[in-house]
Amino acid sequence: MKPPLPPALRLTTRAEDARPPRPPFGLRAWSPSASAVGISLDLRGDDAHSTALAATQVPRAYELPVGTQVIVLGVAARGGSLWQWFSRSVAIPRAVRCGALLARGYVDIGAGTDEVTGADLAWGFVPG
Repeated sequence: MKPPLPPALRLTTRAEDARPPRPPFGLRAWSPSASAVGISLDLRGDDAHSTALAATQVPRAYELPVGTQVIVLGVAARGGSLWQWFSRSVAIPRAVRCGALLARGYVDIGAGTDEVTGADLAWGFVPG
């Protein structure tokens, strides 16, 4: 499935010390004023398979304007410590990310690979 292409994305993450990931879709940078939201989950190890933990990091659909696109990145945020250089990226399964979107009230949920960056993405929209 091909992800819808937003013109800009703002990044949200709970990993305060994390280095921002590269934006998908060939976007040059994250935009704090964008209406579409990109989420970088802060999950480690076994946590990467927990839909419940992932859902706590996705805003509830009713907290955002109708029609807002939310994209959950497929790799967990990595902390800004020295250890980030030695740790491997943690992939978060599509089922976990899509389940988190469903649990938080999103509709038209899908998943696919970004053709520009090769990033694995899951997305949903705020119902209207």
